[in-house]
Amino acid sequence: MKKPVLLSVLIAVSCFVSAQEDTVKQPVFTPDAIQHDFGTIGENDGYAEHIFNFTNTGNAPLVISRVQASCGCTRPEWTTEPVEPGKSGVIIVSYNPKGRLGPINKTATVYTNEENGYKRHRLTILGNVVDKPRDPVATYIDTVGGVGLQRNSFVYNHLMKTESNKLSMFVKNYNDKTVYLSFDNLPDYITFKYPDSLKADWPGELVINLDGVKTADKRGRFIENYTLTVKNSAGETLGSKAIPTTVNYLDDFTALSPLQKVSSGSLDIPNAMIDFGTVKKGLFGGGNAKKQFTLVNKGKSDLILHSVSSDDARVHLPDLHGKTIKAGESLAVDITVKAKELTDSNIDTDIYIICNDPKGPVRMVKVDAKKAN
Repeated sequence: MKKPVLLSVLIAVSCFVSAQEDTVKQPVFTPDAIQHDFGTIGENDGYAEHIFNFTNTGNAPLVISRVQASCGCTRPEWTTEPVEPGKSGVIIVSYNPKGRLGPINKTATVYTNEENGYKRHRLTILGNVVDKPRDPVATYIDTVGGVGLQRNSFVYNHLMKTESNKLSMFVKNYNDKTVYLSFDNLPDYITFKYPDSLKADWPGELVINLDGVKTADKRGRFIENYTLTVKNSAGETLGSKAIPTTVNYLDDFTALSPLQKVSSGSLDIPNAMIDFGTVKKGLFGGGNAKKQFTLVNKGKSDLILHSVSSDDARVHLPDLHGKTIKAGESLAVDITVKAKELTDSNIDTDIYIICNDPKGPVRMVKVDAKKAN
């Protein structure tokens, strides 16, 4: 009769241990913070977003079944896969301020599998929405029609035909009334995104997008001017300014095989620094200084020059667009600097060589020249 008693004891102990294990194995949702204050945000700033980090400090996988926002203006996203003990996850809460001026006090309720799926946690976002957007951290180095510009030019270092590239700058209306911005006669491969109007003392952002697919036939370095015009409410022009946009249009090398790259043309420039020293005027006020640099093709195929140019118009160069340098050959390039053009400042610039060398399609030669006293 002792065996049934022993068996009953073992079963009881097993049930006790199993129940104890079920009690111990629990996930625990532990957030780094349960509240975030956005401070002051502009109605037109777009979604304000905050990431709440959390850790599972329990000893069983933590699952977030859903996160419910207190209104449609608040959008939650969260880690959906189980979070193992000791691991971390995120809950991203985004708030749309558009049309919601005033204080922010919204919640997102987190539902987890703690306590058999009945546990809830509340995350809170605070802040204040104002009519005017926040001033960006920007320095305005130029103005047009009372509108400050963060930069006075755009420079794209590289652009292949398969790419689209964006550059941006901040602007700010320093006038005491609303102004209206416009760009005219843009080519189809350029898109400017900018606010049509800027209220007094308002900042804004100007974005230029260049579509490389639409410039597939362009090769070389180009500088094109796009004019920004600022008008008042009566349609009167307060100012206009040409904004130079410099682009290096390159070949698309992505389709080349490793063998094709090795077998391509290869540009070498033995002397990449040209110093004219002081350029003196001639007897009758003229006086030209000339120097040369050499382009050498050390590759196995033709080297094609798409452009050899300088952004400083006082550096005179021959038109070498489309010029071919055979494998193993070289080309001497003449540079001319005129003394009469050195009246205001010295020359301290670069010559840009754009070519079909996949290892270095953009190369530079430094040029210095000093005006005579």
